[in-house]
Formats: sequence, C-alpha cells, structure tokens
Amino acid sequence: MENKNEQFKIIMKALASTGIFAISDIERHTDLSRESIGKTLRKLVQDNLLKRNTEKGANVKYKLAINDEALSFLFEYIEQATIDDLARAWSVGISSAKKYVKKFADKGVLVKFGSPPKKIIYTYVKKTDNINFSSEQEETIKKHYVYTTPEGRLLEGVKGFVYWAKNKSGRKDIKNLAEEYVKTRKKYYDNQNGILLIDATEKLKHIFGNEKYIEKLFHRDFDALPVFGKTALSQMVRTAKSGHTNRVLMKNIVGKIQESVNIIISQYQIDCVAFIPPTVARKTQLMTFISQNINVPFDKITFSKVKTLVPIQQKSLKKIEDRILNAKKTIIVSSAQRYNNILLIDDVTGSGATLNETAKKIISQGIAQKVYAFTITGSAKAGVFDIISEA
Repeated sequence: MENKNEQFKIIMKALASTGIFAISDIERHTDLSRESIGKTLRKLVQDNLLKRNTEKGANVKYKLAINDEALSFLFEYIEQATIDDLARAWSVGISSAKKYVKKFADKGVLVKFGSPPKKIIYTYVKKTDNINFSSEQEETIKKHYVYTTPEGRLLEGVKGFVYWAKNKSGRKDIKNLAEEYVKTRKKYYDNQNGILLIDATEKLKHIFGNEKYIEKLFHRDFDALPVFGKTALSQMVRTAKSGHTNRVLMKNIVGKIQESVNIIISQYQIDCVAFIPPTVARKTQLMTFISQNINVPFDKITFSKVKTLVPIQQKSLKKIEDRILNAKKTIIVSSAQRYNNILLIDDVTGSGATLNETAKKIISQGIAQKVYAFTITGSAKAGVFDIISEA
C-alpha cells in the first residue's frame, strides 16, 4: 500500500507540475515496474480520476479528469494549486481552467486565497459527513457559525461546524455539540433573532463604578462564546486585522454594523462620531476603513495615538490598571468643535479601559457633554446584557 501511495503522490505532482504525462514520466521517479504502474493508471482511469488521450499504443498519455472526485484525489497529494497548475493537470488553456474553477468554487469545493496582482492559490474543501442534525440545529448553525482554519480558510455553516467539531473540539458527539451550541446561543442572545445591539453598560458599571465616563456601551456581537470560541463576526474582524488587505471583507463588516450605528445615532441624538486609532501599523487598517466608509450625516473625527518604540496592545495587558494607564498615556483627543453627544467607535472591547479613558478625556476637555460607545464585538464574560433585536 505504501508503494501505491507513493505512486499516487508522484502521479499527482506530475499532473500539477508538468501536466499531461506518459508512463515513462512516472517510471523515472519510482522503482516499480512498468506493468505495476500501468495497472495503477488503468484503475485510476476506470474510477474516472484520470483520462487517457488515446485508448492504447506508445503515445498514451494521462490527464486529470474534471470532476469533484478527481479534484479531491489531486489535493490529497498536493496542499494547494494555482490556476496554471490546474490548467496543466486538466490539459486545458487558462481561460477554460478558469471556467472550471469557477464552477467548483461556486459549489464550495474549491476555495481561493489572495487577490491580484499577487498569485491566487486554491485549496480543496472536503465534503462534511452526513450528520443528521435537527432542523433547529441546522438552521442555527447555517445562520451563525463560521470557523477559520489554521491556514486561513473561512468555513461557514455546517461545513465549518463539523470541521471544528472533528478537529478542534476534542469531542466525538457532534450532534450533542450542535444541541449545546443552540442552547448556548439561546442563553447569550436571549433567544432572539436579528440581533442588532448588545447593551453592555452594566459591565462598565461593574468594572469602573463611579469612574465610568461612558453613558452607554453597545456591541454588535460577542467576541466569543464558551466552548465554541470566536463568533462569526469576531472571526471576520480578526481576519480583516491579520495584515492581509481584504476590502471585500471589511466592506462586509461595515454593512453588518451600519444599522446598529444608525439606531444609536437616532436614539441618543448623536451629533459626532469618533474613532479609536489602531495600535499596530498595517497596510490597510480596519478602523480607518470603517471611518471612511460608515455612513453618518455629520462630523467624523479620528483621535490619534502616541507612537511608542514598542507598540503595546491592550489585549496583551492583564491588569485593568495597566490598561487604563496605557490608554491614558497613548490616546490623544483633540477637536476645535464642541458637541453634545459623541459616539466613540472601536473594533473590539475587552475591559473597556480604552473607551472609558478616552471618554474621560473627551469630557474633561469639553469636546462633548456625553460619550456613548460602540464596538463590533465585546467580551461575554462577567456581564449582564440587554439584547436589542430588529424583531
């Protein structure tokens, strides 16, 4: 079996690197006999994984069949492929290969990474096991679950849930996990659909007491849920901040928070929106993109951050005192204009120290009378939350 697997590996690498091949091309890379290789190739043709250019004779050559099973077989032996690799394996031109790839991508079989002018690569997504989820489980998972694989693939719905359950959860009872996921969402989201805002103000009161300078704190979603980890929106934010420019993903995030921001603006008579500056330098900053693309009918201002020799992110600081000190020393707020109610926006809330300290500066400098805060995600730990739904 080991020899056969080695043959398969040689065959698939030949398909990806040189394209259509003859038995002699495989013979040069193995000690197996021509008869043994021929037998293997005939079986692959019979299983519709390979195609022959002629039925017999000295000029018989082989290429990859164009179907899901053949692609799955190819990607068992190579980790990723470019459009050129696939065109060679199928023995077709680039334009034809793109048409085939689009069909496979639309079916969710192939996933691409990268964008022009960089080289685009493709990986194969294996079909998930046919698990008999209940209608409620399947609907909840389809609507809300996303998992980002270690190599950066975003797997949505059942495909992502099963991948996580089998590879990361440490549990084998996938149906029981699905039921637990449904119950967890009911617990943390108050069994409501169409969540637009999570009111986390009580958490600020608990942490800062009389030193709370924010009138109201809202999240669009939780950062993570017990057992199940990062929420879909949290994973989108993390991917958008990973250093790879992904404007489509960032635009999607803006679309998911726009209505939530609109509600806060309307309900609390907001007359200015301000943005917390990022700590780590990136080619395209998520917060910069949001500040430029969120739609509001009045002033937008971005505060600045003192550049230090070694940038320190709030999440790296464990003590609340250190987070407050970091915000106090690094955030600079300034504005020639004066406002009644400012909405302060950031991507993620941990303790709320950055937002609260910034709000303190805004009020003490007379920039605004009241400060409200909104973040894309926030911690679900140690808090009493009011879930605001569109329903």
